[in-house]
Amino acid sequence: MKFLPEALPARLMSCAIALASLPLSGPALAAQEDIDLLKSYVGDWRGRGSAVLASTGQEETVVCRMSVHDAGAARVTFDGRCSLAGRTIAVAGTMIWNEEAGQYEAAMSSVASFQGVAIGRRSGDSIDFELLNRNAEGKEYRIEAAMALLDAQIGMDFQITDLSTGGVTTARVPFAQ
Repeated sequence: MKFLPEALPARLMSCAIALASLPLSGPALAAQEDIDLLKSYVGDWRGRGSAVLASTGQEETVVCRMSVHDAGAARVTFDGRCSLAGRTIAVAGTMIWNEEAGQYEAAMSSVASFQGVAIGRRSGDSIDFELLNRNAEGKEYRIEAAMALLDAQIGMDFQITDLSTGGVTTARVPFAQ
């Protein structure tokens, strides 16, 4: 993994928040196994990890908490806060299993200008999401986020690439209940 620009910590979390406000197509009759995987994330989570910022190349500590709630049918919502590089970043969103499309979809939002929908693919007991964002300034970022629920822990890995500069910022945060 590589590093990203100084404003990335805010952009990283803002990516997550902007998606939550976007409409997602709802699942008609989701596969029970996929619904069960989503519902297994329900609970209160805390995490401490690290991020390497493209602007400095330095490793920073990331401290997070997240609540995941059952929102009915094949949907869960989440909200959380992370502290990184002296900033607190709020994240909120929704994850669903879209039976018609045969995929997971996540919408997240933050206080920054990020907007997009992440498409998730299941691999065993993990769901990997990837999205491409074009913010209000027309800049493009490739956001890769992986989230896995394994042995009563959630692992989150992020890699954000500024497509205009090639700068990459990474973060890894393990969560436990």
